[in-house]
Amino acid sequence: MNRSKMLEMVSDTAFFKFAKSSLYSIADNESLESKRIPINPNLLTFNDKFLEKRFHQQHTCQKGVNKGPSSEFKNNMLIFFIFLFSYIAITISTAILLYSSSNQSQNHLIIRVIFLTMILTVSFCIIYVIFKSSYFLNRNKQLFILLGSIFMTYLIICDERVLCGITSTDYEKNSQNHMLVIACFIVFYKLVIFDHFVYVALLSLLTLIFLLIFMLAFSPLSYLATLSDYLVLLVFLILQVIDSWQIDYRAKQLFWRREQEEEALDPLANEENGDVFAQQMWTEIELLLHMCDKIKANIKQSSAVIMFKDIKNKLKSAQSDIEKVKRGIAHGLIMAEIKVNSDGMDEQDRVFLSEYCMDHSLATKFKSLSRRPSTMDLKERDLSFPFSSYGVAELESVLSSIGKNWNFDIWFVYNATGHSIFIVAKFLFEKWNLSTTFSINEETIDRFFKTLERNYHQNPYHNSCHAADVLHTMLYFLTTSEIVKHLNPIEIISLMVACLGHDVGHPALTSRFLINNRDEIAMIYNDSSVLENMHISKIYGIMGNKGCNIFENIDSDDWVKARKLIIEMILETDMSRHFEILGRFRARAKNLADLALDVHDDKILILSMALKCADIGHSAKISELHEKWTALVCEEFFRQGDLEKQRNQQVSMYCDRDTTEIPKSQAGFIKNICLPLFDVWCEYLNNDAINKYVLEQLKKNLNYWEEKTRVRRASMQIIDTTARREAEKKFLGLSPKAKPDRST
Repeated sequence: MNRSKMLEMVSDTAFFKFAKSSLYSIADNESLESKRIPINPNLLTFNDKFLEKRFHQQHTCQKGVNKGPSSEFKNNMLIFFIFLFSYIAITISTAILLYSSSNQSQNHLIIRVIFLTMILTVSFCIIYVIFKSSYFLNRNKQLFILLGSIFMTYLIICDERVLCGITSTDYEKNSQNHMLVIACFIVFYKLVIFDHFVYVALLSLLTLIFLLIFMLAFSPLSYLATLSDYLVLLVFLILQVIDSWQIDYRAKQLFWRREQEEEALDPLANEENGDVFAQQMWTEIELLLHMCDKIKANIKQSSAVIMFKDIKNKLKSAQSDIEKVKRGIAHGLIMAEIKVNSDGMDEQDRVFLSEYCMDHSLATKFKSLSRRPSTMDLKERDLSFPFSSYGVAELESVLSSIGKNWNFDIWFVYNATGHSIFIVAKFLFEKWNLSTTFSINEETIDRFFKTLERNYHQNPYHNSCHAADVLHTMLYFLTTSEIVKHLNPIEIISLMVACLGHDVGHPALTSRFLINNRDEIAMIYNDSSVLENMHISKIYGIMGNKGCNIFENIDSDDWVKARKLIIEMILETDMSRHFEILGRFRARAKNLADLALDVHDDKILILSMALKCADIGHSAKISELHEKWTALVCEEFFRQGDLEKQRNQQVSMYCDRDTTEIPKSQAGFIKNICLPLFDVWCEYLNNDAINKYVLEQLKKNLNYWEEKTRVRRASMQIIDTTARREAEKKFLGLSPKAKPDRST
């Protein structure tokens, strides 16, 4: 049997079944086992942590976006807990019967019931968290070793021989001991953790140590009788550990060989650590980091077999140097260009990404290829701002949901008051008492935010309502997660200004359009983040007006910090740098996992990513809001397309109102831009509410547009088929209006 056929037989959740079965030997897999597999021979763990994570996810997690326990893992858990709960039910029933017949003391009954109740509670908690949280699903083996340790402790302490010794009661020789139950439990425990060698060995070792201690200390039997029982169990557990080592090693061999074969077929298919949606978007940064990890793993494996101390020291020094290179790459000290894997991507989506989400210089290549250490206390207070003056009784209750209700509707506020930025800013300043904190005059606040709102053009999409909605979305991310606890007042007011002013003065045209048409804005900012630089300039231009400087009374250090934060956050919304920014954050958040909110530069990166996600947050709102924002952004794109037609220029992708398929364009936008971004952002936040209301809704919206695309294409095929048949009939003279020429 060759490798391809063997690997076809092994499904994603069948590594251990195949490793246990006789087919492994029949297929002569021993001769195909690789000696160069990057694995620790003692612990049987892969040197690459991402490879180890993928290996365990293969048999515990199901495929797809909504990852949950695999069917095999569910079946194994079912068998394990049937055994456990059956034993508990039988034990409790037997204990009650013995106590009622005066064959067991009350103390023994109480101790058993307490232990068994604890085991039941832990078991139900484990079942619940495994099915509800991907975090605990990926750490199921740690949960089961905790349960196994508690159960083994119960079996050892509540063994009749030990229990009688502890409670100083007479031991009856015909009482049942727990040696057989310990042996049975190990067998079922191996099943539920898929024979993971380390955890089987660890639980077996702990069991043998504590069993020996308690038996020798409390057993009323002779040492010889105790040791004879102990040795039998010792031999059994050693055999189980050896068996688990063999099965675990075979499973890892099969997994490694499949990974190698997939990598040979597609070198990039194995580079991303299980992220289905991120496989299409690559940056040189992430590829370099992964290469560094592979080099470190190879050096570590080589060092394990070298005896000479001086060579070992050099290899350790090399590992340290590689780690420095990794951090230099991830922290931006080593610049890298964008590399996008566009295999399998729709041609129109690929062109759109090159026009909209990449620097103009890279598009062609792609086509061819603190002084305030205290944190912010967000306590609500009584509002003095007269919202009732607008004659809308529900306005104040609606505003109170800003940052709390993910699907907050800014259009209600705008329709009721004629304002969006001013109302939202005024409400939040009053709610958190920011004017008192920074000694800002009320008139200054009103004048600044009213002027800021007036400087937004009446665009379909990039208008003041969009800015206010982005602030709400940003606050939802911060207050729902733990980020808000790490923010101080100057950072709060800075991010409010950044959100509300991030699109001020937007001309409803893309940066690429401005650059290609040599617009004045592009000339001023040298074709570099032209819109974003213009927005920042306008914000500080408004502050320069008399009576509009809300930063007038803050000290110079806070002013510098606020300006740096505002500039960095708005610059990160530049879609032409989308993949560069996404790759840098993904490298820091997932590969290095070293982002720290108490580090100022890291905090700026995190807040910038929050604003970047909030800027396209409508894609994850409920369908009513999402479709409304989608219609507006499409109309803005179409107006640019109309202008390009007037100038006899090539119409930008998805900007032609006559040919653009809106469902297809939106499905591509969510799949290629929004989903990879929100996927890594939500994983970093690690919050159940955000996953539920944001990420899940985003996937629903993607499914909605894809389904509309399929329905439209199916209907178009029917129309095309009907039209073709009518044309054929007409050509043959079979039109209903014309009788066929019989003479012909």
